[in-house]
Amino acid sequence: MKTMTTRAVALAGALAISLGVAACSKSDTPTTASTGSTGSTTSAPATSDSAAPKPSEVLEKAKANALAATSAAFVGDVEQTGKKISIDFKGTSDGKTSDITIAMEGSGKARLITLPSAVYIQADATFWKKQGAPASVQKAGDKFIKAPASASSMTETLSLKSFLEKAFGAVTPSQLSSTVAEENVNGTDCWVLTDKKGKSEGALYVSKDKLQVVRFTGSTKSPGQLDFSKWGEDLGIKAPAANQIMSIG
Repeated sequence: MKTMTTRAVALAGALAISLGVAACSKSDTPTTASTGSTGSTTSAPATSDSAAPKPSEVLEKAKANALAATSAAFVGDVEQTGKKISIDFKGTSDGKTSDITIAMEGSGKARLITLPSAVYIQADATFWKKQGAPASVQKAGDKFIKAPASASSMTETLSLKSFLEKAFGAVTPSQLSSTVAEENVNGTDCWVLTDKKGKSEGALYVSKDKLQVVRFTGSTKSPGQLDFSKWGEDLGIKAPAANQIMSIG
């Protein structure tokens, strides 16, 4: 289970690299998403009159439902080499439409909006400087940069499906504890799957009613938490207003 956080970190790294490359590949001639915070929610034990299902069954159904979803959102924090990375993700399974905000300790904050017709990037000065962006881009302030056409090729890499495949690829039935726990997370009764060594090696929370992923947490050595919502919903993602976009070139 601990590798689930590693996968999240890999996604965060991929986002950062892709954002920088997308904006910088062009010569010197680009409801608002916010950085996620997991808060201090306390998960109280849930009650149920039904017997707990087998861990492998919960995992299989949660994976199938997640991969079948057309869209979803997740928010939270993970750590990489002791530095916190905050992610706020909303997007479709195919990656053609998304709104992603990522903040990395010491590396700045960036927001990416992808649409079938265009890709827009907004970032702070620290991020642009770290990415070696052209001077014109570094002066963008809070404006969005319309990325070059080549940036559209990264949408599949940043898709919900791509992330979920990597995340679930890190969990196998053989890793799971034979005991399925029960907890309530933000008002949702969940089945809780853990590593055989317990929650210290990570946990996956799955809603009892719809068998959808609600949360997963990392290990003590690779801490992190991502909370999921809006499975299959219209995320209302739109292009920035014209006065929010800075023209370059």
